[in-house]
Amino acid sequence: MKSLLRASAVLSLVLAAGTCYAQDANDQDRAKIDARPAGPDGALQGNNAKPEIGAGMQDADAKALLEKSRDAIMKAKTLQFDLSAPQIGLMGGDRSPKNVKAKMQMVRNDTGQWLIRMIGNGTVARESTPTEFDVFWERQAITWVDHQAKTVYTRPFGQARQLKTLQMINGLRMPTITGDRPLGEEIGQSVLKIVGVEDIGGVPCDVVVAGTSLEGQGNRKKIWIAKSDSIPRRIDNIIDSKLINASVTLEITNLKLDESLDRAAIEVKTPDGYAVDKTEPVVNRPVQLTKVAVPDFDLTQPDGAKVSKQSLAGSVAVIQFWGTWSNPSKRSHADLMQLAEQYKDKGVKFYLAAVREKDAEGVNAYVKENNISIPVLLEADTLAEKIDVQSVPTVLVMGADGGNVKMVMNYLKDQTAKEIGEAIETALKEAAEKKNAPAGETTPDASGAAPAGDQKPADK
Repeated sequence: MKSLLRASAVLSLVLAAGTCYAQDANDQDRAKIDARPAGPDGALQGNNAKPEIGAGMQDADAKALLEKSRDAIMKAKTLQFDLSAPQIGLMGGDRSPKNVKAKMQMVRNDTGQWLIRMIGNGTVARESTPTEFDVFWERQAITWVDHQAKTVYTRPFGQARQLKTLQMINGLRMPTITGDRPLGEEIGQSVLKIVGVEDIGGVPCDVVVAGTSLEGQGNRKKIWIAKSDSIPRRIDNIIDSKLINASVTLEITNLKLDESLDRAAIEVKTPDGYAVDKTEPVVNRPVQLTKVAVPDFDLTQPDGAKVSKQSLAGSVAVIQFWGTWSNPSKRSHADLMQLAEQYKDKGVKFYLAAVREKDAEGVNAYVKENNISIPVLLEADTLAEKIDVQSVPTVLVMGADGGNVKMVMNYLKDQTAKEIGEAIETALKEAAEKKNAPAGETTPDASGAAPAGDQKPADK
């Protein structure tokens, strides 16, 4: 595929800080794990070593270490450090960043959320010239310096996050540390184990693996936790499957904890001679449906039933492009199922369109294990490419006439569900107006819209 998800598989892993939610091991499993004497290098020793941990088992010591790190992160008021990322994204993708180096400054605001300043550079894909960036990131808006345009821009998060430069550095926000639930998903993984002790930048660290497996096929995260302050110094995100084999490294050095720092100190300052281009977040902005004709499609459900553009004619449809390898996708499903329940009496149809999935059995297993009530569509890669899906999850809200669509990209708790709901209401209203229009009058529809592929969906 030319544009679909070239970097999103690995970026989703970075952004989501894990690959799946997992059940804690039960008490019987934990009882199987003996006390762990460790050698000088942290390796398990002789007959006293713990038995190998398999799927569904957690090392209690590893969990306690992650919980201690989580508490240390949540207590921190400021953080300053150097961050390096040799590779973010899949090799060969035209947006896959590499050799990123940045200085990070983080300050908590009055509500406890992180404000983040990132200054650095990196190279995109096969380009040889590094791209510089200077970004101030907060929950609602992003401010950045464009040295080529000699302009300082501020945009609402939903508008700015799709821009090329910001896509390149998106993974540097490290939700493992900066999110509302630091290390939350790692603590919940089915497999947790301390695997050794190593130095990062001269700082001794305990090394913990959290994921679905310790080695071989599976998704996992390897975390180096400093013995001195319990703050992570390195995070390796690993995807190992039949389809994707990739690893992303984020390394923290020169960390300063709770030094004198405030918002004013880390905000972007406008350089002399630079213009300011600022767009404030708009509250209750009316939803606009983009006039794009959705291309014909014919997708198959696990039971063999077909779903096509023709079969959906006359109904507002919500189609989420997702993958079992995308943790943000999976986090969104509870909200999506609530929306499906809310609109079931209004005839709105919901579907989960799987992309980059070659194993239908794996998709079916995930749906069954997680009690997903929304029907699944398999092998949706071609449709995703035609409508230029750039990342997952992406939700397509399609009008009853097969046009006038809204693309809702990524997943932010509460905000995304609200935006999807507003798009549904707008699509239902347009459908009702068209149905009730007097003979000879017309209402906006997809007629005259550009053919699929000629026009990209507008940014939020």
